[in-house]
Amino acid sequence: GLGAVALFQSTLTALVVHGTVGHAWRRRRMRSRVAAMEGHVVVAGVGSTGLHAVEELVATGTPFVAVDRDAAKLERISQTLTGGAMLFVCGDATEDHVLKDAGIERASGLIAALTHDKDNLYVTLSARTFNAKARIVTKVVELEAVPKMTRAGANSTVSPNIMGGRRMASEVARPELLELLDGMLRDRDSSIRLEEVPIPKGSVWVSRSVAEIGFQQSTHVLLVAVRDGTRQIKYNPAQDAVLGPDSVLVVLGHDGDVAALRRLVAASAV
Repeated sequence: GLGAVALFQSTLTALVVHGTVGHAWRRRRMRSRVAAMEGHVVVAGVGSTGLHAVEELVATGTPFVAVDRDAAKLERISQTLTGGAMLFVCGDATEDHVLKDAGIERASGLIAALTHDKDNLYVTLSARTFNAKARIVTKVVELEAVPKMTRAGANSTVSPNIMGGRRMASEVARPELLELLDGMLRDRDSSIRLEEVPIPKGSVWVSRSVAEIGFQQSTHVLLVAVRDGTRQIKYNPAQDAVLGPDSVLVVLGHDGDVAALRRLVAASAV
């Protein structure tokens, strides 16, 4: 009897120690991976809005780090969406050290999706302070908060209420178009994508016309639009349209063709 009790106690102790040590090791390994990241997206808040942002980032293969105060929620989302591979930081995103732990200083973008406007405003201001170049997209509940978010450093604001209302109206007015766009943007099994491809500075494509590049012949993608450095958009650009510095191409094509275009554009930089 004493031997059985001793065996039970030793086994229980081993399980507890192994679980604690294993959990600490996983967290330490995750912190190391986050510290090595660069050019990723930080998602502040994975509630009803942030969760969908995370799903989209996973679907598009965009590297990101999620931040939330609920550790159990983060673990559950990680297991559901990525099989436990999602990188995250457990903490309050309104605290500067938490944003730094998520690598905000090295990030290419931030999605502020907390519940309250005042919290998103604080996160936006802190993120812009730490990273002047990151693209910051901020959720707003009250429209009065939009100018405040912009002054704090947000590049773009999104109102779930407005977007939801517009989506509902579009579902009635043009359902086929929405289904087509959703398939291209979100269907993981679809090989056709609508993507944006930035032209890097120093590219030999700058100052060349659409005809000279010959998109469909050389890249097998359809050029839908071009946005120049002044953020003006030319839809269905003419063959004599000239690409300017910091242009962004919006193209439609198969995954492999779009990837080939990205490599071609990167190789064109001098």
